[in-house]
Order: sequence, then C-alpha cells, then structure tokens
Amino acid sequence: MRILFVAMPFSIHTVRWISQINDTGWDLHLFPSMKFQPLHAEMRGVVYHENFYDNLYGPVPGNTYSSSHMPYLSFIKGRLPKKVIRKLAHITGIETDPADELAELIKKIRPDIIHSLETQHAGYLVTQAKKKTAGKFPFPVWIHSNWGIDLHFFGRLQKHIPLIRETLAGVNILLVEGKRDETLARELGYQSKVRIFPSVGGGFHIPDGEPAKTSSRKKILVKGTQDIIRRGVVALRALERCADLLDEYEIILYSSNEITRAVAELFTGHTGKQITILEGVDHAGMLQLNAEARINICVNISDGLPNAMLEAMLMGAFPIQSDTSLANEWIRSGETGMLVPPEDPDVIERAIREALLNDELVDRAAVANRIQISEQLEYEHIKTSVTDMYRNAAKAFSS
Repeated sequence: MRILFVAMPFSIHTVRWISQINDTGWDLHLFPSMKFQPLHAEMRGVVYHENFYDNLYGPVPGNTYSSSHMPYLSFIKGRLPKKVIRKLAHITGIETDPADELAELIKKIRPDIIHSLETQHAGYLVTQAKKKTAGKFPFPVWIHSNWGIDLHFFGRLQKHIPLIRETLAGVNILLVEGKRDETLARELGYQSKVRIFPSVGGGFHIPDGEPAKTSSRKKILVKGTQDIIRRGVVALRALERCADLLDEYEIILYSSNEITRAVAELFTGHTGKQITILEGVDHAGMLQLNAEARINICVNISDGLPNAMLEAMLMGAFPIQSDTSLANEWIRSGETGMLVPPEDPDVIERAIREALLNDELVDRAAVANRIQISEQLEYEHIKTSVTDMYRNAAKAFSS
C-alpha cells in the first residue's frame, strides 16, 4: 500500500502518527503542508517530497529525499546557492505553486490513500490539488485528520467556514478527537464516514510500575503561551494569587513565549517565587515532568483533546484544564481533574487551591486517570486500530 501524507513536517504529532505504521512495509510518502520548515529529527521511514531549494536544513537519517522541482539540481547542498536558485525561479516565473506540486506528485506516484493531518494548511492544500486533478484521473481515497482548533475555532470564522466546508466535502474518512468535533463537522456539511481517534499523535506506551504518589510531588506545571487562542497569562495570574501555598513547590513554565516569560518575571517580583522556564522539551521529557508534578495547568479559549492533559492523566499529574476543549469527554470535573473557564482567574485560583490542599482528591484522580488512558489510549491497541483503518479504507474504495 502507498500512503501520501500531507502534513507539517516539523510536528511531533506528525512523527508519532506516522511511526505507528513504520513497520508495515507500506510505501510512505510525506509532502510538507508548510514550506521552509525542517523535517522533524525523529521522523523515519518516509520519502520526503520537497523542492531541494526549499530545504535549508540538513537531511534527517532514515528518510529518502525527493525534489519535485528541478530534481537534476538537487545535488546542490549549500544554503546560499539554494536561495539564489529559488530567487531565480521566482523571477523567471518557473517557480511552482504548492498545490500544483502536490497535484503532480499525486499523478506521479498514484497513492492508494492521501492522508492530510490538520485542516488550515494540509486540508486546504489537498482541496486545491484535488480541484487541479479533476477529470484527469481518479483521486485517491482521502483521509483527513482534524486537529485541535481546526473546527472549534476556525469553524466559527467567516473567512474559514466556506474553506472548511469545501475541504470536508471532498473527504472520504474524517478522523476526529471526540464527539464534539464530529457534531461540528456534520453541522458544516460533512456527510461521509467519521472515526474517533482520541490523540492526534496516536497512543501512549504505558510505563511499568507505579509513579510517585501525586500528593507527595512538589512541582507545578503551567503551559505558558499567550496568544489569540492560549491563555498562559491568565494561568499565571491565578497561580500568583495562590502564593501563600507555593513555598515548597517548584513552578515550571513550558511552551512559553515572550509574553508569558515577561509575566513570569513579574510573578517573581511580586511573590519572590522563581519560575523555571523550560524550552524545547520533547515528548519523553514532558512525560517525565508529569510524573514529577502535582498539577498541570493548561487554559485556552479553544482546543481539541489536549496532549498536555493526556500526558498529565497518564503520569498522575492532576489536570486543571480549560472547559473549551474536549476535556469534558475525559474529565469529571472535581473528581479526576478541574475544568475551568479560560479567562477567569478567580475560578482557576479556586481550582489550584483545591488541588494543592486536597491530597485525597489528587491521589484518587491519578489512579482513575491512569486506568482510563491505559484502557483507551494504549499504544499497541491504537496502532492496530490505525493499521486496520488504512487497510479497510483501501479495500472499501478500491473499486
């Protein structure tokens, strides 16, 4: 079987999803949904289709590189010559559009399945390529994965509604993270098959042994980006109000940006409590941090099924998660976590105080959450489901 993925090449979610089928012997191809981005260092086993002059990064071992444009010059490796060639291609008008490149690639390799991961880049790009190939040859089976805020946020913006509708109209199988997004897809006109896979990165390896008792842990994790969607500043404001409880805890800010790093500095000035700022923590590192943390705070005005929450549930950190995500399909608020409004520091403060003061609550939640993740997101189980899904899709649409 030949599968062409259209996805963000740098995303760990892309890596984790594709890694589930690396040992199938299938012919796996990857076309980048965003230009000028590196292939993730952990990616293995794909033929990576990117114009050689768009790739300004070193090759990642374990993959094959194929340039879709001027491949006869792909022996050129230097960054400066690549930039010159790209500039000349632009000036002379021979530079190709990504949708044209993707359409040509589909025609060339004739995949059995195209799988787009994420909507606003990958999904829209496949939609354009499909229109360019209309009437020329049968389009492959199209599987599309909805990620995070693709429907819940962008599906409410007037600019994106028609683009999402058009994308969904061409999809044969839609993968969503929960029931909410299936409902949203139907409301946007999707009429074909839906499958729920709770994590966009696949399943989790369940660690052996019991993690440290949650009530004995002395770390607090805060997911710390502040932007149009994420509300790291609100989380820090709520935590600052709990300064009287924080003396014995290490506060760790991860996935931060310039705004939240500045607020963390102000936090220290107001409370005298230093915040540890972590950069570039990988998946394994986040699991270890959650194994050492009492609580993990993550608040956004829109989200899918947050990986931060799933990692916390698996490793015993008590999740305090915004109620604007799919968390309510996994968390019983007040029992296995706390669901909070993302822009109300008063409510978030009360949730933090309860989680820091109630040892019995966090210990009970850790046991229940680990069982739930083990039952629903165990790696081999999800891997088998994913593999079967591809096989069944190829058979169902082969005619």
